[in-house]
Amino acid sequence: MSSAGTEPPLLIAQEVGHTIGDDGATLPTVVIDVSEHPEIADLPRVHAIDGIGDVATAAVKTGDAVVLGVRLSRPVTAAFAVVFDLRRHKEFLLDVAAARSLTFATTIPERAENDRPLWLSVDIDEDALRAVITDP
Repeated sequence: MSSAGTEPPLLIAQEVGHTIGDDGATLPTVVIDVSEHPEIADLPRVHAIDGIGDVATAAVKTGDAVVLGVRLSRPVTAAFAVVFDLRRHKEFLLDVAAARSLTFATTIPERAENDRPLWLSVDIDEDALRAVITDP
């Protein structure tokens, strides 16, 4: 996984939307391309086996972008960040804040119904994300 001194991968939010969980809940979901980052692609499998562990998230606004960083420290150590275009994704990010969670789709969403892939879902600090999004 990401080692000390190595910059975490910076990924682009490709598509955003909502998926329906097994319990019927609507889950804010972002599609990210992890094809160049097998250590990130493997996180959903690891967490399905070992549990979610310790995850921290933080968001910063830079110009018209919001960068959401995710750092995992247990059961594995890894980090990555996703860039959202605030002009296109503001309402979605407000949905993420309200839901207090974000699901990262690491496979093609159109194949999800048949493939039943494992995706990574993390808790989000509602107040902190909302403050970043609405900060002038």
